[in-house]
Amino acid sequence: MINENLYWQSFLLPYELAVGGFIIKLESMRKEFILKNQSSPIEIVSGRVKSVSSILEKAERLNIDFNHIPEGIYDIAGIRVTCRYIEDVYKVAELLKSRKDIDIFLVKDYIKDPKPSGYRSLHLIARYNVETVDGRMPINMEFQIRTHAMHLWASIEHTLKYKYYRQIPEGIQTRLVQASKIVAELDEEMTKIKQAMSEASVEKVREDEASLEEMDVFLNSLKKW
Repeated sequence: MINENLYWQSFLLPYELAVGGFIIKLESMRKEFILKNQSSPIEIVSGRVKSVSSILEKAERLNIDFNHIPEGIYDIAGIRVTCRYIEDVYKVAELLKSRKDIDIFLVKDYIKDPKPSGYRSLHLIARYNVETVDGRMPINMEFQIRTHAMHLWASIEHTLKYKYYRQIPEGIQTRLVQASKIVAELDEEMTKIKQAMSEASVEKVREDEASLEEMDVFLNSLKKW
């Protein structure tokens, strides 16, 4: 048992380093947007490393051989970024794609193509080299990017999956799918509200500029008088 515990501690350590490091990196990016007085697409950053029991359960469910777990399971290390708007989700994705320290080799867009359950989120699977005392160690890690509304739905569905051992009753599943559609409508409406706010801001700037021009004309008239 002691040797087994040591094995898993050693196995999971690089994933823990990757998650901890990326939480700091993304939080720093969010702070940089704020310092530049720009709207940050990054709202909340969190991360986790799968538990041993979850890793083994997934390996069994997907029929992945024990020795192939590192390359067969992509989400042992997971980073979640929560955003306000759908367009922010894709902005964060572009920020990650532009990074030199990760190699994104798989994109799963469950926003444009939701799962049958109603699940919506954008997943990026990347290869990352973790710096360890023994040198660089390549691992796979997953980035989940979603809006607050998507996250609320996903959190509830996740809880129900474990409550019913992945066998959610049909009636509840149907209601979850309907709730997912409502969440999608909410995200679309929030996007429209943001666009309306942006248009109002542009119009306000135009009004201010017009007022300044009128003031210049008035002052010039006074000088002539």
